[in-house]
Amino acid sequence: MNKISMQRIFNLFIVWVLMVTSAFAQESEDTLKISLQDAQEFAVEHNTEVKNAQLEVKVADKKVWETTAQGLPQVSASGSYNNNLSLATQLLPAVIFGGPEGEYVEVQFGTQHNFTGTVSVNQLVFSGPYIVGLQAAKVYKSLSKQQSKQTRLDVKANVANTYHLILLSEENKKILKKNLANLEKTLDDSKKMFENGMIEETEVDQVQISVTSLENSIKSVQRQLESFYNLLKIQLGIPLDRPVQLKQSLESVVSNTNLDKTVSEDFSVQNTIGYQLADTQVKLEELDLKRQKANFLPNLSAFYNFNENAMRNEFNFFDFDEEWYQSSILGFQLNIPIFSSGQRYSKVKQAQLQLEKAKNNRELAKKNLKNGYIQARNNYMNAYETYISDQENKELAKKVLDRTNKKYKEGMVTSMELTQANDKYLETQSNYINSLVQLLNAKVQLLKILNAL
Repeated sequence: MNKISMQRIFNLFIVWVLMVTSAFAQESEDTLKISLQDAQEFAVEHNTEVKNAQLEVKVADKKVWETTAQGLPQVSASGSYNNNLSLATQLLPAVIFGGPEGEYVEVQFGTQHNFTGTVSVNQLVFSGPYIVGLQAAKVYKSLSKQQSKQTRLDVKANVANTYHLILLSEENKKILKKNLANLEKTLDDSKKMFENGMIEETEVDQVQISVTSLENSIKSVQRQLESFYNLLKIQLGIPLDRPVQLKQSLESVVSNTNLDKTVSEDFSVQNTIGYQLADTQVKLEELDLKRQKANFLPNLSAFYNFNENAMRNEFNFFDFDEEWYQSSILGFQLNIPIFSSGQRYSKVKQAQLQLEKAKNNRELAKKNLKNGYIQARNNYMNAYETYISDQENKELAKKVLDRTNKKYKEGMVTSMELTQANDKYLETQSNYINSLVQLLNAKVQLLKILNAL
């Protein structure tokens, strides 16, 4: 092979290495590596529900201006052009023009081409419903902001729960794989003991059943993980085909979370978003009642109209030497409600009932929030006690498994007893991880109620 061919091969190799490196670099850049806190903040920025809630705040802001603009000057302009192809003919008594009595003269009025331009200005001077509407628009904007905050709290709590769920599944998969490796070694040892006539074939089959069961469990956990990762991607607001890698392990999340049995007793219902939403709804109903009562008041508006007319027998409206005729009017309009057959009175009564219902809902929300806090606090304390108990059970089960495994190798116990000990250890490990995640989720729920996420 000559020198030129070697050089070409070397160049191609360099290009291939660069392409592979670039591909790996691109894949690394596309992978979203994220911690729990970062995931919550990322979701607040990109989650679809949060985006929609923020758009609702902007819509409310525009609603405020829409209501405000109703009381500002309203200016409009219009123009009309008429071409009288055939002027109407009217009959007038001839005596008007000095003719004989009893006869009529044919007369045509007007010109063939007519143009009218009008500018109108309207201004609301006083309106009770308008004044109340301004107040209600501002309260509605406050409501949309509270709803947006509630959405952010919900999303952050959901992200935390899903993050914990993924870590739980990952941890369970590690445990299952570790136990599978141990059982596979036990299966290999059992086969050798069977070949040497130390145990019966039934005991080997029993271990084989456990191995197969663990393999199926690992596959099931892997499929669950795929669903959990997709759920997290939806909550983060990213495409489902974008890889996500959790930067924290379960131990890391636990170490960064204050997990103890003590729970703060400092809880104020008025500081919760749920109560604030119910209270804002009461304010809106109060304003609606004021608006319905304001419909009994008169309203006053002012208007100004300016007109210019041009009348031609030729189409020469752009000839400014021709005459244009102006007219204008300034006026006020006062509307006084007198009788509506009880319609306004009925609307006032409906608004009063809606206000009473909103107050009842606020009181109910207050009770539910207090009860929800007590329940969340109790759930957290129960989860903590379960976590401590499962932790101790796991350590005891590990000791039992180690002793049983040693006795099995010495021929002092059967494979059935070894399998039972292994299953028990698996169960305690799973219970421990589950109770740990339940404790984390209970903490998240408690923080959510306290608006501390």
